Amino acid sequence: MDPWKLIVTGIPSVYMGWTIGADDAGAAMGTAVGAGAITVRRAVLMMAVMATLGAALEGGAVVKTLGHGIVKTHMDAVVAAIVVAVAAVWCHAAVAAGIPLSTTQATVGSIIGAGLALNAPVDWGKTVEIISAWILAPTAAGIVAFLVSRAFTAWIRRGKRSLPELERIFRIALTFSGCYVAYSIGANNAANAVVPLVLSGVLDVRTASILGGITIALGALTAGNKVIETVGHRITQLDPPTAFSAQVAAAVTTHLGSVLGLPLSINETTSGAVIGVGLSRGSLNTHVIKRMALTWAISPASAALISYLAVHAYLHLT
Repeated sequence: MDPWKLIVTGIPSVYMGWTIGADDAGAAMGTAVGAGAITVRRAVLMMAVMATLGAALEGGAVVKTLGHGIVKTHMDAVVAAIVVAVAAVWCHAAVAAGIPLSTTQATVGSIIGAGLALNAPVDWGKTVEIISAWILAPTAAGIVAFLVSRAFTAWIRRGKRSLPELERIFRIALTFSGCYVAYSIGANNAANAVVPLVLSGVLDVRTASILGGITIALGALTAGNKVIETVGHRITQLDPPTAFSAQVAAAVTTHLGSVLGLPLSINETTSGAVIGVGLSRGSLNTHVIKRMALTWAISPASAALISYLAVHAYLHLT
């Protein structure tokens, strides 16, 4: 193992993993915590275990897409580190503002920017496929969450269980759905952090993915509170049934993306699902939604521009 490569790629990778944990904590735990189903401490422990498992067991397909499917060239350790560092800093700024930004979008944009600076061929067909998935995934999650929420509402109205009993049932269900979301985060989003470690040959996919899961857990523990509040409270108030609907819809959508090797934003799918349940109840904070949508729209282009300039400067200095 080359110590220089380990240092150059490891530092931004750990930073990115930490940023993913901080940024995606709201996606995994915001709905459950907002519904009062689970404490933040317990949610973080669940995320630590399940995100690591997801990254280790099913993270390889998305790693392959980010590493070889967008830009068709080899990136040395420094360029790979720049790609991840740019995306991480951009997302960290969003975390500080309490906006659930997409680390996936920032990473893809940064990869494209670096590829253009290297005059490398960019697979625009694959890029369009990924962007299309970004549009379809939150829409699909919102539709699924809307339908599931309506179905549960009808079931509750027809049922003979007391409200406290129903809430206990859904709190248990939210624990499992939260685990599924955390697993999906590891399977899909850990790749954003570990790509430079794998491409530089510093670590194998499994070891790097486990490291990504651990750093995600650390990020959620130390800096996830703001985004948890945004997803769990400021978009729409959630009770256990609607929170469960949002969790399941987001997890299924993101997990499907992992199976297909498509890098998706867990925050977008979760926010889309939360919007879906909000529509089913006629309760939404449109100001927060507009703010998030604007940030998502400019994120990939901004990351691409910053990455292009940073890599271009590096090439001229070497």
